[in-house]
Amino acid sequence: MNEDKILEKLEGIFRNFFEDDDLRLRIETTSEDLPEWDSVVHIQLVYEIEEAFGVQFDAEDIMKMNEVRFIADRLCALAAR
Repeated sequence: MNEDKILEKLEGIFRNFFEDDDLRLRIETTSEDLPEWDSVVHIQLVYEIEEAFGVQFDAEDIMKMNEVRFIADRLCALAAR
């Protein structure tokens, strides 16, 4: 799965999770761009991403997942295994 497809799928996950059909996700998007993406919902969001992609992130990665670029890079790496 390439970065564009991952970003498209992530956008759907974020839209559903944050209940915002107008949300536009870019590779540069960070948690600072989305006030709803705080530490309280972070773990829930990561769980949704894991479920949608059929992967499991390690704790170190989860702590770093405050930007879409990092999430997409990790997903690409996991898909390449």
